[in-house]
Amino acid sequence: MAKLVLACRGEGHWSSREEDGAKIDLILSCEHPWHLGERLIVLSQIKSGSSFGELTEKGFKLKGSAKKAALRTSHGVCVVWVDRNCGHLYWAYVKPTASTGTQVYGEHHKVTPAMLYDLARIMSTRLMGPEGAKGIIINESEKSLSDRRSEAKSIYQGYQKIQSPVLGEVELTRLAWRHMFRSGRRKQNKSVSLDIIKYLGKLLSRYPTTRVITASRYFCKGGYEYRVCEHLLKFDELSVIQKDRIPKRDHTAYIRIIEEIRYPIDWSSKVMRSQVVSRRLVLKSAYFKQK
Repeated sequence: MAKLVLACRGEGHWSSREEDGAKIDLILSCEHPWHLGERLIVLSQIKSGSSFGELTEKGFKLKGSAKKAALRTSHGVCVVWVDRNCGHLYWAYVKPTASTGTQVYGEHHKVTPAMLYDLARIMSTRLMGPEGAKGIIINESEKSLSDRRSEAKSIYQGYQKIQSPVLGEVELTRLAWRHMFRSGRRKQNKSVSLDIIKYLGKLLSRYPTTRVITASRYFCKGGYEYRVCEHLLKFDELSVIQKDRIPKRDHTAYIRIIEEIRYPIDWSSKVMRSQVVSRRLVLKSAYFKQK
């Protein structure tokens, strides 16, 4: 699939089923988007027709027959489904632990230059370093909101950027500050956001316990298509010291990040147009609450 290789700005090698019997159609190699010097090796299967998938209102449905054909015991497989009617390509990454049931995917699973970042995120594996918030202890402050706000703002401005192992470089801008401390937000919610700011560097540099995309949208402007996604990272086992001074490890930290990816509308029809891709990650909010 030339379009798949072009979207990921990589190199493809067609596999021969007769020779290897592995049912792998394409071996894709591309540079990792935020780990310099590393490469992603993606094993892909190409499927088409209603037996393996179908379009939905906002995305596509990958049927169990396609997932069963892709399941392996030692590695994941990127299944690319082609809609024969409109020619659109959609993808899903099937891990060895995946179920064999039919699964619905959102519109961000359409094959575009944005999928390289999604593959890097989905394929990331914690080989070293902590996961979740275990070992991090937040001491809830009893100072007034105004006093804490001044101290937290100084810490927040000192961050500028934090490297996340699953998303890449996250910017801390005025967007999150204004969102977390807007006038209409409850006082208690502002308080927990102030308390967590000091620990953003430690949390974001870890692997989250879970991560999901909660919303996505597309729009076109000036010859470019924009894809905007909101990521929610959850960090379990966060300890919080409250007034009783006893650490309670039954809290979860929630960090929301806005991802904006821009690429030319005609990226697939002109040489090198797929190389003109930009991406930005910006913090939206951070808070914690008891389970």
